[in-house]
Amino acid sequence: MSKKIFLLFLLSGYFAAAQTKNNPKLETYNSRKEIYEIKYNPQHWTKSPQTETWDVEFRDKYNLISAYFIEYDHFIPDKKLKSTIEEQYKEFGEIKNLKIYKKKVNSIEVNYFECELDYNDYLYKYQGFIYSGKGGSIQLQYGAQAEAIERNQKLIDELNNGISIIN
Repeated sequence: MSKKIFLLFLLSGYFAAAQTKNNPKLETYNSRKEIYEIKYNPQHWTKSPQTETWDVEFRDKYNLISAYFIEYDHFIPDKKLKSTIEEQYKEFGEIKNLKIYKKKVNSIEVNYFECELDYNDYLYKYQGFIYSGKGGSIQLQYGAQAEAIERNQKLIDELNNGISIIN
């Protein structure tokens, strides 16, 4: 009988260790109004402190992809989405192939966008979303050279799926 209990104890320890390995400890960033939170894997993303223009910045572990989050103190209506996005890139050049569509990100329906920008003869891709909700609007945006975005879409989806509304 004690052998069975010992065996169960060993197996439970093994499964607990396996779960910890498969589910790494997530860290949480709370927005400044504490309306939204982003849970992220620190093995994949590093968080930088508030910048001059964004509330928080994340970088992937290889420093290829930048993710920027901001909470606006106003609402961005659907009819102003295109001009809002174009305004953000105007100092770097003209964006091309801008697509805006509705998408569900971790149970939040957002206005997702994708675009390209030729900057210094490198093709950059940007994607992200704008969501108007409680307390104003938020934006989460990713940017990198086209190859980095294409090869790391799962990583982008991981961070996207970490955002939620705090109840």
